[in-house]
Amino acid sequence: MGIKNFVIFICVVLIGLSLCSGTVFAASTLDLNNSLDKGISIDLLNQDPDPVNPGDVLEVRVAIENSGYNDIEDCYLKIEPEYPFRALSGEGLTENIGTLGKRSEDERRRVVKFKVRVENDVNEGQYPLKVYLYSTDSKNKISLNRELTIDINSESNAEIEYISVEKLIPGEKTTLSFGIKNVGNSPLKNSMFSWECTNDLILPVGSSNVKHINLIDVGETANVSFEVLTNVNTKPGLYKLDMVLTYDDIEELQTITEAGYVENQKRKTIESKAGIYIGGTTDFDIAFMERSPTGAYTFSVSNIGNNGANSVKISVPLQENWTVTDGGSNSAVLGNLQKGDFTIADFNLEPRTIGENLPIKFEISYTSSDGMRQVEEKVFSLYVSPVTLPVGSKMQEESNESGLFSYKLGLLILLGAVGFFIYKKHQKRLKEKNADGNWQGENSPEEQKPEE
Repeated sequence: MGIKNFVIFICVVLIGLSLCSGTVFAASTLDLNNSLDKGISIDLLNQDPDPVNPGDVLEVRVAIENSGYNDIEDCYLKIEPEYPFRALSGEGLTENIGTLGKRSEDERRRVVKFKVRVENDVNEGQYPLKVYLYSTDSKNKISLNRELTIDINSESNAEIEYISVEKLIPGEKTTLSFGIKNVGNSPLKNSMFSWECTNDLILPVGSSNVKHINLIDVGETANVSFEVLTNVNTKPGLYKLDMVLTYDDIEELQTITEAGYVENQKRKTIESKAGIYIGGTTDFDIAFMERSPTGAYTFSVSNIGNNGANSVKISVPLQENWTVTDGGSNSAVLGNLQKGDFTIADFNLEPRTIGENLPIKFEISYTSSDGMRQVEEKVFSLYVSPVTLPVGSKMQEESNESGLFSYKLGLLILLGAVGFFIYKKHQKRLKEKNADGNWQGENSPEEQKPEE
C-alpha cells in the first residue's frame, strides 16, 4: 500500500470513529434524560381560591402522568413550601401515590391535593410552589423537581378598629379618638378620615371633622383624635355616627405601559357607621341646712349635672366620725331629680366630738338616663358646735335634767302656795268659830247696862 492510500485509509477510519462517537454521545444523552424523567409530567391542575389572598389557606391539585413505556413503582410526591407559603398544621407535605403505570395503562395518571397557608405580608403577583417527585423503585428510579406558579392577589383595605368612647355627657368636652387599622396587604397612603353625627348633635371643637394620614403600613393602626362637644339640652339617646375613610389604592394606581409605570388618580372609599350614646351620668351637691330641736340634721341634695336621675337614694355609710342614732335610718329615698332640681333629707346623727370640723360621707345611688345604676360618693366637712349637739349627748342630758329640775321646783312652789292658802283659810274659819261660841255664853250687849 502506498503512502497516499494509507493516508486515505487513516482519514476514513477517523471519520468513521467520529461518526460512531457522535451516535454513542447522542444515545447516552437520551438515556440520561430518560433516566431523569422517564416520560413523567407534573402540572398544576388548579388552585383554590384563584387567585388566593394573603393570609388565606390555599389548596392546590397537582396532576402527575407517566407517558413512558415502563411502570414506575413506589412513587412519592412532596411539596416544599417557601415564602410566601408555609406548612399548615395538620396537613401533610408528602403523598404516597404508589405505582405509575406505563402510557398504555389506566393507572398512568394521579391527582394529589395539598393545602398550605399564604403569608399575610405578601404583595400581589405570581409565586413558585416547589414540588418534588421521586420513587424508591430499584429498577426505574425517578427524581424530578418542578415549580408550580401560584397567583396571589394583594388588596389594600382598612377598617375602623375602635372608637375611644361609647357615650358623651351633654355640655362636657370630650376627646373622641378613632383607630384606623390597615388590614390589607399593601400600605395605605394619603388617607383622609372624616366623621359626622346626625343633625350635628356632636361637633368638633377647635378643629374640623377631617384628619389626614400620610401612611399606614400593613398591620399598623393610626390614631386620630378630636375634641368634641354636644349641647347641654340634647335629649338622652343613641345617635348615629357616620365615618368615611378614603385612601390611594396602590395596586389600582399603577398601570404598566411601554414607558413604565403610570399612576392613575384612583382612590378607594370605605364608609361605616357606629352608635354613640348621648346622656348617662349626672352630678350632685349636698349642703347642710339646719338641725331640728329633735336632733335631726337636715341636708339639701341638688342635681347639678346635665342629666336627670331616677330613683335617687342617699345613705350615710358606716364611718368613724358620725353615727346614726338608735331609731333613725341611715338612708332616705328621694325619688326622681331632674337637672336643676333639689330636695331635702333628714338623718339623726351623733358626732364623735364637738367643736371641730368633722368630715361626713354620703353615698348617692341613682339610675342614669342610659338605664344604668350608678353610685356616687360625696364627702364634705361639717362643724359641730355645742349649740347643735344632737339628742343623746352628755350636754343635752344635762340640759334636760336642768329643765326637769326647774319644772319640779316650780311645781313644789305652787303646791306650797296652795297649801299655805288652804292653811290660812282654815285658821280663819277656826277663829270665826271660836268667836261665835264666846258670844253665846254671855249676855247680849242690849241686856247689859252700864254701871251707875
